[in-house]
Amino acid sequence: MQVAIITGASSGLGKVFFEKIAERYPQLDEYWVIARSENKLKELAEQHPQQKVRVVPLDLSDTRSMETFENLLDEQKPDIRVLINNAGFDRAGLFREMKLADIYSLMNLNVMGTTMISRLCLPYMDKGSYQILTGSIGSFAPLPWRAVYSASKAYVRFFARALHEEESKRGVNIMLLSPGKMDTEMFHKNNKDSGNMSIQPYLNLDKVTVRAMQKAENGSATYTPMVFYKIYRLLAKIVPSALMVKFTSVEGSTK
Repeated sequence: MQVAIITGASSGLGKVFFEKIAERYPQLDEYWVIARSENKLKELAEQHPQQKVRVVPLDLSDTRSMETFENLLDEQKPDIRVLINNAGFDRAGLFREMKLADIYSLMNLNVMGTTMISRLCLPYMDKGSYQILTGSIGSFAPLPWRAVYSASKAYVRFFARALHEEESKRGVNIMLLSPGKMDTEMFHKNNKDSGNMSIQPYLNLDKVTVRAMQKAENGSATYTPMVFYKIYRLLAKIVPSALMVKFTSVEGSTK
């Protein structure tokens, strides 16, 4: 049974990925959509009656969900052709004022959730398959007022690059997608369009997801959409981080 798996599929980037995957790979037997909200996933499945969509409601920040997912994989033994490891969490604000619960949720989902989904799925992936991990331009330089988020995405960046090297030997591609500003619920919840954030252009998610799949199919290790963000990535490489943080602060967008 050939499947595609998309985490964080109930809204935003994950939802668009599901829609574009269903268009691009109609031959797949099932499309597994994973998120906390079962109702949103069911609505998504109902909107695509022509595809066999398996609704998998899981909170990937909870280790018990990983056990449930592991059991599902063991039972179904799918041939995973596409994995979109996209589920993520963000909270902006001064670190010393952040709620402990938000810090735990952010680290558990962005770091542990991303890591364990990769670990559980990779044994079911074979030559010609690929995984896209959703990183962030926030991983290129430290982000004051989003310190934990940018640190978690830096982890994802290094993790993805290492996996790319490991898995390329058996023909499984691992690619890091580093998007910038997106017109999604999570982005608007954590940022106001002001301060340094206001100069960043919005991405076209339809174009980003399709281009990401094209590049992953061709074996690319990384994809940063839009010239603006490519230049930002380059600057983050050549400008010392002590200077970059003077320009990357999102303080004005969190008030």
